[in-house]
Parts: sequence; C-alpha cells; structure tokens
Amino acid sequence: MPSGPFCVRCGARLGRDPGAAEPSHRRREYAAAPHEHVFSVRLVSTLFPHLPRVSMHGFRIALGCGSGTVVLLGVLRILPVAMFAGALLVPMLTLLYLYDVDIYEDEPIRVVSMTMVWGAVAGVGVGLLTRAVTATGAAFAVQGKGTTVLDQGILLPLLGLALILLGPLALLRWRRFNDTLDGAIFGAATAAAFAAGEVITYGFSILSGGLRPAGAVLPTVARLLTIAIAIPVLEMAAVGATTGALWLRVRAPVRDRDALGVLGNPYIAAIAAAAMVAVGFSLEPLIPIGWWLASLAALDALALLWLRAVIHVGLLQEAAEIPIGPPLRCANCGEETPRHTFCINCGVSLQALPKPPPSRRPASRDRPAEAGA
Repeated sequence: MPSGPFCVRCGARLGRDPGAAEPSHRRREYAAAPHEHVFSVRLVSTLFPHLPRVSMHGFRIALGCGSGTVVLLGVLRILPVAMFAGALLVPMLTLLYLYDVDIYEDEPIRVVSMTMVWGAVAGVGVGLLTRAVTATGAAFAVQGKGTTVLDQGILLPLLGLALILLGPLALLRWRRFNDTLDGAIFGAATAAAFAAGEVITYGFSILSGGLRPAGAVLPTVARLLTIAIAIPVLEMAAVGATTGALWLRVRAPVRDRDALGVLGNPYIAAIAAAAMVAVGFSLEPLIPIGWWLASLAALDALALLWLRAVIHVGLLQEAAEIPIGPPLRCANCGEETPRHTFCINCGVSLQALPKPPPSRRPASRDRPAEAGA
C-alpha cells in the first residue's frame, strides 16, 4: 500500500501511524470534497459533487450572482423576467455541470434526453395540468392563493415526483452508469429541469399582468427565491438521494447494499422523498410566503444532508479491490496520486472528479442493451 496522508482504497486519513487510522466508515471528511465535513449543509458540493475544489468556487459565484440578479429584478418589479431567470438559474448551472465534468461518458444524447429533456417535458405537462385545476395569473408571483393542500400541495407534487423518477430509471439498465454517484446526479438533473418546466408553464400567465404587475415587493422577492433556489434544491436533493439509494441497492456489490441502513431501501427512500416534497408544497396555502420560504429552507437542509450521506457512503462502498495503477494527476489538489479510488494527497474520491478526455480513459465498461435492473 503506498504511503501518504490518505488511503487510496478507502480514503481514510492515515496520519503518522496508518495502523491507528479509524475505519473508513467512520470517516467524517466528505468523500467528494474532503475539506468539508460530511454532515454540513453545502449546496454546490452536494448537488455538483464531481467539481474540483477550484471549480466549486466558480459555481458558488455564479449561483450567488444569479440569485442576486433575480432578487434585484424582483425589487425593480420586473416580474416576468425575474421569474423566468429564477426558474432557469439552477437548471442552467446543472447543464453546465454535466458538460463540464462529462458525466455522460460519451453518451450525451441518451443521458441528456433521459434527464434534462425528460424532466423539462414532464415539468411542462404537470405545469399545464396545474393550470387546468388551479387559479393562475399575476397573483402567482405574490402568493398562490388559489392553491389547495390536496391538489397543488400533495397530488400534483407526488405526480411530478413519479414522473421525474422515470427518466433516471431508464438509465439504470446501462451498466456503464453503475456508480451510486451516477444515479444521484441523474435524479438531481432531472428534477432541476422538471422544476423549471413546471414553473415556467404554470407561471406563464403572469405576462397578462404586464411587465411590472402590482404587488408588494417583499412577498414577491420571497416567492422568487422559492422559484430560483428553495424548490429546485428540495426536489433535486430528494430525488437524487432516492435514485442514489436505488443505484446502491441494484448496482453495488451485495455486501454493500445495506450501507445506508433504512434509507438505503429504495422504497423507503421514495416514501421519504415524497413526504418531504408533499410537506414542502402543502405548506404554501397555509402560511405566509415568508414562513413558507423559511420552511422550504429547513427542508432543503435536511434533503441536502441526506443526499450528502448517500453520495459519501456510495463513494466509500464502491472502492473496488483492484490493483493500484500508474500515477495520475488529481484534478482537485493538482498532485500526483496512484490510480485507484481515492487521492493519496487530499483524500478526494477520484470518481467524484471530472471525467478525463476519452483518449486518456481506460477501456469503457460494457453496456449490453439487455442488462436490466
């Protein structure tokens, strides 16, 4: 075993005495970003775990600037532009992330079709259904007074959740996408596109109120923040955790399938995700918009912690017992590390880094069309 600060097989911090190192399952450094604690609420490193540390800063800046722009447009009362910009903020960052880290492994059409495209189409469909059964108009950007707990709080969100899951499930049979991280990212990307499609379709009637419809500024800004951040993050994290648990159960070795405990059961994970989404949406007509935003933020934090646990456990459990290969340069710290599962210098999972160019990759995994779940 090569000597260094971290174990290349399990990612545990070795220190001066490797024999005294804690077992990998007790590791508290987040496997996708070792400079962060696994149980910390971090948006970028959780939703976009393949990013090297330097790239995470850029995505945080982009997210902050985009959110600030949406808020500014809301303060200026340019609501249609603010709503569309807010709805597209996180999905556009997600699409940029998929391209930047090459998550689709030379299968861009299939992956993008089954995630972003399917999510957008499903979101448009649910948005049209929502318009048919609930009130719409310029009041949408201030407070959803026409909503009810049953239809827009429970039934429609659960229908949307079921539709979101169909896209990633279509990719489960392709063995080249056999990592838990693949499943989590596929689910999160589909949910991001779904949230945008639903909001834009349902809120399109806001144009009938003109460029600057009447309404108080603070409720409008709060509503825009739910559109831009709170709702997509909740759906991305809840769905990503569910699909990650499904990938861990179906694709991981049998000995690793109980690593997540109860939430590692895909059925229980789906129920938990449905409960979080239903609670989040059902509170909208019951409480003021500011309190609803705060409630969504709390649910976002819980969902992000859940998704981090899924990604962390998945990366630790999938450290295959393979021979240690020739050195490569870690995209996270820039130092050379033996080719295996974790960087020997910074402890990051090499699976949670951008894919190398095709010419530098090892032989691709088989992808038999008949490989089913």
